[in-house]
Amino acid sequence: MEKKIHENTRIIHAGRNPKEQGWMVNPPIYQTSTIVFPSLKDLIYAERGYSNNDLVQPYELKYGRYGTQTNFALEQAVAEIEGGYNTFVTSSGAAAINTALIAFLKQGDHMLLVDNVYSPTRGFADKFLKKLGIETTYYDPLIGADIAKLIKKNTKVIFMESPGSQTFEIQDVPAICKIAKKHGITTILDNSWASGIYFKPFEFGVDVSVMALTKYINGHSDIMMGAITIQEKHFRVMYEAFRYMAVTASPHSCYMVQRGLRTVKLRMDRCFESALAMASWLETRPEVEKVLYPALPSDSNHILWKRDFTGGAGLFSIILDKKYSNEALARMVDKLHFYGMGYSWGGYESLILPFDASSIRTATKYPYGNKTCLRINIGLEDVGDLKDDLEAGFKRLRK
Repeated sequence: MEKKIHENTRIIHAGRNPKEQGWMVNPPIYQTSTIVFPSLKDLIYAERGYSNNDLVQPYELKYGRYGTQTNFALEQAVAEIEGGYNTFVTSSGAAAINTALIAFLKQGDHMLLVDNVYSPTRGFADKFLKKLGIETTYYDPLIGADIAKLIKKNTKVIFMESPGSQTFEIQDVPAICKIAKKHGITTILDNSWASGIYFKPFEFGVDVSVMALTKYINGHSDIMMGAITIQEKHFRVMYEAFRYMAVTASPHSCYMVQRGLRTVKLRMDRCFESALAMASWLETRPEVEKVLYPALPSDSNHILWKRDFTGGAGLFSIILDKKYSNEALARMVDKLHFYGMGYSWGGYESLILPFDASSIRTATKYPYGNKTCLRINIGLEDVGDLKDDLEAGFKRLRK
């Protein structure tokens, strides 16, 4: 039996085939719109796209909108790392989520959507899918196997995000997937936080994994991209949705993300180590009432996190001891040296962002609406500098 390849080695070599790329160490950028075919037979072959549910190469080399070899190399790499059958890379993380939902839902269907989901996903369900006659019910992220009570005859999708946006609850993914399989329901998981490195969705029964390659896989805050990775049985339906939604990522972006991919484990391990140190330190601060980070032993989600995850992202939230005015908050964050204020995360730089999720929870009551909340992304800076910067910010906050 072939010896199991370690994660670090797999990441370096996944999706690379120098022999097929003129012996170049990295797959080059194939930039094109038009593909010409040497014969009618080849054109018909490309038009088929797939055969008996199996990929045929070149399975999408028909027109540039469906991708080039640069895209395919990245797709193969992500599929191998996440443990899926095939991956489709898209123009953004949101495009990956929306395309996956469109693939498995139609008019008259019902979807169960976790209540702490990424807000654009909630917006897509409430403002777009609703217009198509698709019903959404939001559920408690801690529901586990009790999700069976919410299933209807027309429930076709259960959408999970673990941990959830902003409040970082860990879902019992295997319990939910087990229930879904009993009812023939497709499960979709937003795996962006773990980025396919610290959580392997298909080992826990997930049907479709979506994630933002914008975050850790790219890692340099300069590319937008998403990925949809599937089990083999879902290839046809996902292929059709991807093809007609026309959300393909550009070859140049794919090249850049492949370059980031090779160092993702090193960067994530460093961010995890730093985030754990920062979260532990923040727990001791008098200004901080609670740190929401499942990797902390004190976190109520720690047991599930430890069972299912091999590490943690550098992203977490803190709940301050009271509600501070915008003026006081501005004194703190406006003069921070090493924390930018921005909506993304997963890059090399640290970020901080105030938030209030009170208005976007419907199935569960948001418990921190009367306190100031900050989401923090820990980057690759020195932990001592990050602590000093926040400590000075806390002093300004208390003035």
